[in-house]
Amino acid sequence: MKKRLFAILLAALMLISVLSACKGEQPPEIPDSPEPTNNTSPTPPAPPSTTPPPVVVPEPEPDDFRGQAGIGWNPLDYGGAFEAFDNPVTIEIGTFDRGRDDAPPIPDNYYTRWVNENFGANLNVTVKYVPIVRSDTMMSYNLLFAADTPPTMLMEYDWPKVTEWWGEGALQKIDLQQFVEIAPTWFKNSGGQEKFDAFSVGAGYYFAPALRPYWDTNYTWVTFFRDDWYRDNDLGLPTTWEEWVEDQLIFKEKYNLPYTLDLYGFTNNFQFYLESPFPRDEREWVMYSDVNVPSLPAPGAYNRLKMLNHLYNLGLINPEFELDEGGAAGVQTKVLQDFINGNLYRYSFFVQPSMPDLEAFYANNPDASLGIMYNNTVYEWERDANGYITERQDRATNPAGFFLCFSEKATADEIKAAYMYLEWMVQPDVLDHFQWGTEGVTYTVDASGNRTMKPVEEQGDMWMGFSSNKDYWAVVVEARAVGSAEDTVAAIMPGNLPQSEKLIQEALDRYAYLRVRADAGLTYGDPFFATPITSLAEYTGALVPLFAELATALVKADPAAFDAMYEDAVARYRDAGFAEIEHERLAAYEAGLATLLPDIAAGRAPFVPFDHTHVIDREYK
Repeated sequence: MKKRLFAILLAALMLISVLSACKGEQPPEIPDSPEPTNNTSPTPPAPPSTTPPPVVVPEPEPDDFRGQAGIGWNPLDYGGAFEAFDNPVTIEIGTFDRGRDDAPPIPDNYYTRWVNENFGANLNVTVKYVPIVRSDTMMSYNLLFAADTPPTMLMEYDWPKVTEWWGEGALQKIDLQQFVEIAPTWFKNSGGQEKFDAFSVGAGYYFAPALRPYWDTNYTWVTFFRDDWYRDNDLGLPTTWEEWVEDQLIFKEKYNLPYTLDLYGFTNNFQFYLESPFPRDEREWVMYSDVNVPSLPAPGAYNRLKMLNHLYNLGLINPEFELDEGGAAGVQTKVLQDFINGNLYRYSFFVQPSMPDLEAFYANNPDASLGIMYNNTVYEWERDANGYITERQDRATNPAGFFLCFSEKATADEIKAAYMYLEWMVQPDVLDHFQWGTEGVTYTVDASGNRTMKPVEEQGDMWMGFSSNKDYWAVVVEARAVGSAEDTVAAIMPGNLPQSEKLIQEALDRYAYLRVRADAGLTYGDPFFATPITSLAEYTGALVPLFAELATALVKADPAAFDAMYEDAVARYRDAGFAEIEHERLAAYEAGLATLLPDIAAGRAPFVPFDHTHVIDREYK
């Protein structure tokens, strides 16, 4: 199933993008509330003959030591394509700024200086890191475009955003043969020709897709919950949604809490995969499966908002949740402080070997216990007659990490230097130092050789940035990858917490469960379009704040008024431009310019049961 999904992605995204061919047609009618069907989707057309031919990866020369550990940080010692420029070259790299007080400044810290002392000084290159506000990346980049000063290399996770840049002519086409001659190690590490072909557009290459290990499991995003609250109240883990809600009410009263849940930043990354009808209707999925602009008209959106409305009216959700817009961007907010102070049931993080927020939680709550929440360990959705869960949908992340793009204003030398930078970054010694720092300063090693990150306040001048410098080294790989999948999962977990051993094992259990679901075809991502959806750029700026207003009102509504309010909100949302997005996405799908759902998710194959008993065997009674 996983191979079929990637093959579909590969075929569909290699199509020539000609949006103007659709503009003269009447857009197809969009149903107000699409019902699930078992429709069979069209077979994606074959790639056009104009697809660029495969590149030839050069064989390494005897004195080319790239890709080997132990060769140090000086690129002139590697052989290969590393030669100093005759004239000084400056490259600028867009780098996420998450606004955290526990991270050093993006443009100037030990690691940026280390890059320039080792890569830059030896090659006559200056590397500058341009802060990009993580909570509003497009605004940051748009300001740079407006000032005619885009960075040499732009980095972004979301396909609609990078194809918008491509559609506007802001990106330089990648000469893939030149790329692999300069950066063969990076090219092979990312997935090689197949990966680049999967994300080609307009019969050319504009995006260099960084590696994302085990992308179909989303293992790096973890929700921690107060499992000691169940133990202290003599409660087993709930087995139904109703029991889970009842337990929340017990916790609120027992611990004299104003609320147990929060919705920090939920309108910034609104998802409803769990609440969508199954099997998914492919047209509905194409129109609505997206985290960049919220899809208020989707059936799953209705279900999720109504569920949140129920919890809110029970008094379980922070009544001022709309004022706390942090969360996934890594910003420290009131809800995070509630969790650290021991007053919140759960909180989600991208896990990393050093997690100051969890260290603060245990310091404030030395007797507390946390568990890792994943599907069916804390509450269960309904089961079928065979005892298998009927909630069958998980969201996969992109098959790529960062999409690396290069400004059309960059000079030939700047492009070459940027390719050289990527090849230098992927070298084992360089990547290891960027990810871990120095033994005894930023991390310790136990008798078994396992590394544990030290708290940031103990790292001195080598103080690492967010998630152990991830926003710098993610030009190579989205998460630390070491050995097997299990080794990788264990390596990204913090090892210096009072419950590290327990939490690492639960992270491994969770990965095993997600792996089973992904292999069964129950995990899928959002559609990819081989053409810019121009209405996204036109209307997203107005729709995002409008959705925040409408969704907040719906969550806080009188339950008796919810349905009528939802109907009015959908009409208002469509009138504000979302209908144009629906029409354009569906037109691209009808033209064969979109990826397709996996067979199971689209109802084109029977559901294959799997053994999930290993994830529900932890109870406190």
